[in-house]
Amino acid sequence: MDVEFAGKAVSFLLISVSKKSLLLMKSQVSILIVDLECTCNDAPAIAREEMEIIELGAIIAKLSGDSFLILDERQFYVSPSIHSKLTPFCTDLTGILQDEVDHAPPLAEVLNLFSDWLSLYDLSAWGSWGAFDAEQIQMETGAKALSNPLEYLPHINIKELFSRKRGQRVGLSRALQLERLEFKGRQHSGLDDSRNIAQLLGGDAMLRESVLRKI
Repeated sequence: MDVEFAGKAVSFLLISVSKKSLLLMKSQVSILIVDLECTCNDAPAIAREEMEIIELGAIIAKLSGDSFLILDERQFYVSPSIHSKLTPFCTDLTGILQDEVDHAPPLAEVLNLFSDWLSLYDLSAWGSWGAFDAEQIQMETGAKALSNPLEYLPHINIKELFSRKRGQRVGLSRALQLERLEFKGRQHSGLDDSRNIAQLLGGDAMLRESVLRKI
C-alpha cells in the first residue's frame, strides 16, 4: 500500500472516530425547547416592533444520539401592554382567550418565573422552530429593559437543521407528516407546538445528531 495513501486513510479514520467520540461525550445533554405566541392581526397587521409575547410554552428534555426524554414542561400566559385587547384573528389562531391574558402577569414577572424554573436544570442550549422566537424575546426584552434569560444559552434553529436534512423548508405540521408522525394538540399553542417539536426530535435520530453537533 502507498505510504502517503495509508497515512491519509489513518488520518481520515482518526477524524471520523474523534467526531463520533465527540457525539458520545455529548450523549446526555439537557436542552430547552421554546415556542412563543404573540399578539397579531391579519388586516391591518400589528407592526413587528409592537408584537408582544402572550404565551411562552417550554419543554426541557434530555437528548442523546439514540434517545430523547422529556423531563419537564411549562406554559406561561403573559399580559400584553401595547395591544392589551386581543384581536379575533389572534384568538382564532392561537386559541388564547382575552380572560387568560387579562389574568396573566406581565412579561417581567413571567420571565422571573421562567428563570427560576430554568435554574433547576443544567441546560446546554435552547431550540425553537425557526428564528422568530429568539428574535422576539431579544427584541421585546430589549424594548422593555428586561433581562433575557436565554441570552447566554446557544440557540439552535431546529427548523433550519430539519430543512438541511430534507432539502426543503417546511412548517412544523408538514415536518411531522414527512416523518410519519401526527401533530398532537392545537397548532399555534405555544405548549403544544413545543411538545410537537419534542416529538419530532424524539423520532428522528439524524435530527438529534444535528442538534448535538451544534452544542
